Amino acid sequence: MSDLLVFGAASLVGSEFVARTAHAVHAAGRTDPRTQGFPAASFTSVDLLDARAVAEVVERSVAEVVVNFAAATDVDGVERERPATLGAAGGPAYRLNAIAPRAMAEAAERSGKRLITLSTDFVFDGVDGPYDERAEPAPFGPKVSWYGYTKGVGEVDARAASAATAVLRIAYPFRARFAGKLDFARGLVARRRAGRLPPLFADQQFTPTWIPDVGRAVEHLIRSGERGVLHVASPELTTPWEFGSYLFGLVDRTELRLPQGSMAEFLEKPGTTPRPRRGGLKVGRLPGAGVELTGWRRALEEFVREGGAA
Repeated sequence: MSDLLVFGAASLVGSEFVARTAHAVHAAGRTDPRTQGFPAASFTSVDLLDARAVAEVVERSVAEVVVNFAAATDVDGVERERPATLGAAGGPAYRLNAIAPRAMAEAAERSGKRLITLSTDFVFDGVDGPYDERAEPAPFGPKVSWYGYTKGVGEVDARAASAATAVLRIAYPFRARFAGKLDFARGLVARRRAGRLPPLFADQQFTPTWIPDVGRAVEHLIRSGERGVLHVASPELTTPWEFGSYLFGLVDRTELRLPQGSMAEFLEKPGTTPRPRRGGLKVGRLPGAGVELTGWRRALEEFVREGGAA
C-alpha cells in the first residue's frame, strides 16, 4: 500500500475514495475529513488559495502520490468572478482551480512524487461533443463558463509542470449518500420532493459520472503510474430529461414522462452561465486497461438500491 497526500478528502468525490481505499491517506486542505466521519492517517490544515503553502505541503509529505479532489465547483457562483480580460484573472476560483494544481504538480516534480488531479467536461464549449481524451480545453470565450475555463487552465498547466501528472475528467458526478452538497441526482430528488422540479432539458447531451467509478480509476492510476488525460463517465450518452425519467421511473415503479425543457432556450437568457449543450465524455483509456465504467442506467439502479432517492 502507498502513502497518499489527498487534497479535498472531505469533498463530494474525494470522501467516497477516502472511505473505500486501503492506502494511508494524509489529508490536507480546509476540512479535516475525520470530523465528517471519513478516515485519514493525518491531516494538515492549509489554505489552498496560497500556492506557496500548497507546494510546501506537497514537498514535505511522506506520500508517494498526490491526489487532488479540491475545486471550486459552484458553476454560477464562480461565474460571478469572471474578469473582463484574462489579465485580470486572480479570484478565489482561479487560484483554487488553476493555480493550485500547477503548484501541486511543480512541487511533485521537484520531490519525486506523482499528481492525480480531477477536471471536468465543462472545459469544453459543448458545440461538438462528446469529446475524446485527446481533446484540448476550449479557450477563453463566451461559450465557456469561468468555472470550465479555470479547470481547463489547471489541467493544462499541471501537465506542463510535470509529465507524470494524470488528469481525470468527470461529468455531473453523483452518488447515493453524502451529508454535504447535493449532486446532480440527489438534487433532482430534492427538488421533486419539494415540488420544485423544473422541466428537464431534452436537448442537452451528457455522460454523468457514478462517483464510485472515480475511486476505481484513481486506484488504477496509483497502481499503474499512467499519466495524461483519462475520462471517467458513463459510456453511454443521455439527456437530463431521459436521466430524470429513468430515475423517477425506478422510484415510482412506473414509466414517467416528465415535462421537457430546452437548454437552447435557457442559454439564450441574459446573464445565464454557459454550459456545454452537446457535451459528454468519450471513455477509452480506462476500459482499455480493464477498469469498468458504469453506464448511467445501471448507476441509477445502484443509486436507488443504496437509498439515494429515499
